[in-house]
Amino acid sequence: MSASALAGTAGRGAGAPATPLLEASRIIKRFAGVTALNGAGLTLAAGEVLGLIGPNGSGKTTLVNCVSGVLPIDGGEIRLKGRAVTRASRVERARLGIARTFQNLKLFGELTVRDNVMVGRNASRTRGSDRDAVEALLADLHLTDLAREVVSALPYGHQRRVEIARALAGDPDVLLLDEPAAGLNDGETAELRGLLHRVRRERGCGIVLIDHDMNLVLGVSNRVQVLDEGRIIYEGAPQDAFKQPEVVDAYLGSA
Repeated sequence: MSASALAGTAGRGAGAPATPLLEASRIIKRFAGVTALNGAGLTLAAGEVLGLIGPNGSGKTTLVNCVSGVLPIDGGEIRLKGRAVTRASRVERARLGIARTFQNLKLFGELTVRDNVMVGRNASRTRGSDRDAVEALLADLHLTDLAREVVSALPYGHQRRVEIARALAGDPDVLLLDEPAAGLNDGETAELRGLLHRVRRERGCGIVLIDHDMNLVLGVSNRVQVLDEGRIIYEGAPQDAFKQPEVVDAYLGSA
């Protein structure tokens, strides 16, 4: 059984619920005198896509930064497969199974597509041929023909795909995607939607998705959480999110 599958059954006893793959509870994050996260959190199961949405400045990227270890937290707890990782470094969390992409691309522009993905493979916790694993991933994400191209010379949409490939190369249990559809055209966004469905189905990892493209988020997510001013104001079915008055107010303002 894969690590991702085990994560879904870890800690399960007779009649006991499964331990969440990822759990961030009561997270507090302050920047000087500003409280960016005020008790926000999230839970994620193996094979689930969680959409994290909210107006600009609501704390979405800050929450992902805290979960991935980019930012330390001022309060709360983060657990991965039941293990506390609140004080673990960003590198330690990556080795334990958390991978991510960024709102602003952070690729090695002077390296080739293959080399960028190989960098991500260095974080892998699985044994076997790294070269074979990278080549298989390049094929899966339709990047084989671009493998020798320098990343900085590629169109933006292709660079987005390379960043996702690099994150997946470490064989993560959790994939955090921050605005993966930013700058993509309609065709590229449709390809991304199909890719997310495949990643969930074939790799079994949990995905947290932040994006302003509501059609994408609501179309691929099993569940959504809406943030506003650092708090979760809705959690539940994607199709019901914008039926909630508090969610409409958060996006459009109170009448």
